[in-house]
Amino acid sequence: MIRGDSSEYELLKKWCETLSFPEKFNSVTTCEVGVREGLGSQLIMMSIIPRIEKKEYQHYAIDPYGDLEYDHFDNNPQWKRDGQWTSEAPKYSNEMRDQMIKDFAGNSNFKFYNMTDVEYMDIFNLTKTIYDLVFLDGPHTTKDILREALWFAERSRKGSRIIVDDYQLCNFEVIRAAISYWDFKDIEKGKNKVCFEKTC
Repeated sequence: MIRGDSSEYELLKKWCETLSFPEKFNSVTTCEVGVREGLGSQLIMMSIIPRIEKKEYQHYAIDPYGDLEYDHFDNNPQWKRDGQWTSEAPKYSNEMRDQMIKDFAGNSNFKFYNMTDVEYMDIFNLTKTIYDLVFLDGPHTTKDILREALWFAERSRKGSRIIVDDYQLCNFEVIRAAISYWDFKDIEKGKNKVCFEKTC
């Protein structure tokens, strides 16, 4: 069953539905880092597919699962669940992964990569894929978001969007300053999600 554990999915949907697609590009590529139960990826695809007509479309979903131990937030060992902070880390089990794969089975637009963000970026470092929209919802340390945001920003076009979840838990000003080098500006913020767009 596809579900979500975040908030402000209405903003994610809005930012996907208002994404522009240049005429000169024949394909559209979106990506989510941190898939968990799949609602973010499903929402992205459902918002994009009806709008792209004859363009080729691919959505990449990246998540290692396997209950890996890692630093999730800057200097904060706790997790937010149902609006409350807890020291118990959420589960990202292989059973959750297997259910997510079943939920997206048969969807030719969906490509799952069972690996960390670092592994994905290393493997695809030399490819020429242009990402139209990326949703960063994996590890939320400033270091991790910065690495992801810069990697995807370098592989973007005018109008591309990078959406960051739980931005208030990292050093937002560092992220904003760094991706401004690639002409990304924050165009709208919610309480938990922020959308950056490449302006030129």
